[in-house]
Amino acid sequence: MRNAVPPRAEDVPIACSLTAEERVTRAEEINDLFTGIQQLQELTDGYALRFPGTATWPQRVLDFIQGERSCCLFFTFELTFLPNMGPIWLSIHGPEGVKDMVKETLASREITLQARSCRMVIVKGPHSPVSP
Repeated sequence: MRNAVPPRAEDVPIACSLTAEERVTRAEEINDLFTGIQQLQELTDGYALRFPGTATWPQRVLDFIQGERSCCLFFTFELTFLPNMGPIWLSIHGPEGVKDMVKETLASREITLQARSCRMVIVKGPHSPVSP
């Protein structure tokens, strides 16, 4: 019996498998989630997004990840839950091209590396984000 070796992230095509109609629905779901972004941190190969640590947010973020994993196989996701019900950090990264894709997705929703309001603070830092 052969052991299946999963493909390396670099070998997975950067393409979404959703139909045009499914993408419209998915965009609405993403818009809803991204309204909760409190901070954006640029990573070497992607971005880290900070969400509130309140009761409903863990499931919302996990639902987002599950949805993306089913159609965009090239993403790598990491979650960090800070102590004492602190914020949740979602890191989205992957092979070359993913960072630009995430940046375009954020920019299309007016989430950029320039603060869009007083509640969003932008920092650059190491791969693992830490709350200020």
